[in-house]
Amino acid sequence: MALTEEDLKTIPEDGIDPENPGKYQTLLKDLQGNILNGHGRDHIVHLFLQFKSGQVNAVKRWIQNFAQKYIKSAEQQSDEAREYRTKKISGGIFANLYLSCQGYEYLQIDPWKIPTDQPFRLGMQNSDIQSSLNDPPPTDWESGFQQKPDALLLIADDNLTDLLKAVKEICSELSGLSKILHREDGFILRNAQKQIIEHFGYVDGVSQPLFLKRNIASALTNNSDFSKWDPRAPLSLILVKDPNGKTEDSYGSYLVCRKLEQDVQKFRQEVQNLAKQLGIDEALAGALVVGRFEDGTPVTLSNLPSQGMTSTNYFNNFNYDLDTQATRCPFHTHIRKVNPRGDTGRVESSPGFDEALKVERKHRIARRSVSFGEQDCTKEPTTGSGLLFLCFQADIENQFNLIQTRWANPKNFVQVNVGPDPLIGQPQGTQKWPKKWGGSISEEYGFKLPVKMKGGEYFFAPSLSFFKNLAITKF
Repeated sequence: MALTEEDLKTIPEDGIDPENPGKYQTLLKDLQGNILNGHGRDHIVHLFLQFKSGQVNAVKRWIQNFAQKYIKSAEQQSDEAREYRTKKISGGIFANLYLSCQGYEYLQIDPWKIPTDQPFRLGMQNSDIQSSLNDPPPTDWESGFQQKPDALLLIADDNLTDLLKAVKEICSELSGLSKILHREDGFILRNAQKQIIEHFGYVDGVSQPLFLKRNIASALTNNSDFSKWDPRAPLSLILVKDPNGKTEDSYGSYLVCRKLEQDVQKFRQEVQNLAKQLGIDEALAGALVVGRFEDGTPVTLSNLPSQGMTSTNYFNNFNYDLDTQATRCPFHTHIRKVNPRGDTGRVESSPGFDEALKVERKHRIARRSVSFGEQDCTKEPTTGSGLLFLCFQADIENQFNLIQTRWANPKNFVQVNVGPDPLIGQPQGTQKWPKKWGGSISEEYGFKLPVKMKGGEYFFAPSLSFFKNLAITKF
C-alpha cells in the first residue's frame, strides 16, 4: 500500500529505521541517497553538465547506465554505512544525479511531468529570482555558472585516488554527450579536534532536521533530550512525489546549489575590529557574529566555549526563551537569523508562540554543503575558497528562498533595525550589538560581508526508477 499524505507529515517517534523499514521500504529503495542523511565521504567532485544537441537518446542511455552502476539508494547507503561501522568495509564510490528544469526539457519530458516548484521552473538566473534573493547579476558570476546547466553530477569517495579515477572514466564517457560547464572539487574540512568546520573555522552542520532512527538516537546520547529544541522532522519537509517514478512510493527532493566564496582574512579582520569596538575578546566577538563559538557552543548559553563538551545535542538543544531581548545572542546573528527557534512568536503581530514555532519549523532545510579551495584551515585565503552550499527541501520558495529573502537579508527581521545576517545577508548593513554580553543592546557596527555568491542553480533529485527506465520509457 502506498504511503499516504499523513504518513509523510508524521514520523515514528524514534525515526525511520532503514534496517526495519516497514511501510517505508519501497520509498527507501527508490530514493537517491544523500537526501535523508549525508553520504559521509570526505572527497567530492561536482560536474555541472550541459548536454549536447542531437544526443537525447544517447544521453538517456548514459543516464540509465550511470544510475545502475553508481547511484545508491537511501537503503543501500544505510546498508553500506552499517558495514563500515561494524566491519570497516568501505562502500566505495557514491554518486547522485540531479536535473535542472532545462535538463528535463532536454530529455523531452512532457511539461506536465516536470517537477512543478516555481523557482525550480524559473531557474536561479531568472531576473525575478535574482532580484528577490539580492544576488549579483549572473554576468558577475564565475564563468562556469554563467551558462545554465542541465544536470549536476555528484561523485564522492573517501579514497581520493579511486575517486579521481572514477571521475576520469565518467568524463571520458561524457565527452561526446555533454559539455562540462564547471567542475568543483570539494572536501570535508576538519579542525584539530576532527570536527567538521567551514573556512571561517566554525563547526558546521550541527543543527539539522533528523529523519532516521540512528541519527535521532545519536542526538539523544550523553543524557541529552529534546526539551529545548526537537530536531526531528517529517518526510514532507524534504520529499515530494516524483511525477516520473515507477513505484507507488517514488519520491525526490529539490536541491539548491550555491557557490559561496569566503574571504577568511576579511572575516578575521572584521572580528578583530568588532572585538575592539565592543571591548570584548575575539572569540566572543566571533560568536556574536556566527551565534556559536568555533567549537559549536551556542553563545546564548555561554560567553565561553564549552571546553571539551562533545555531545552534539548539547550544541543543539537550546532556544531563546532566556534571551528574548537578544542581549546574549543578537537577533542578527547568523544562526538566529536562519533558524529563529520561536522568535517570530514573540512579536506583536504573532499568532502565538506555539503556532509561530510550528510554522518556522516548516521552513527548515537539510544542508549537505562541502568546502572547496584551501585545505589548510590555519591559512587565511581571500579568494578561491569557501562553501559549495547544497540543501534539500520539498518547497524551494517556502524553505531556502524564504530563509534568504525574508529572514537573512532584511534588516527588520525579527525586530526593526536589528540588521541583516552578517555572513550571508545581502546587502550588507549595520547591526545592533551588545556592549557587554548579557547587557544592553547599544552599539551599531557594520560587519563587512565576507561571503560572495559566485553562482548556482536549482535542481531536482529524481527517483532511481525514473533514471533506470529512462531509455526504455516514453515520457
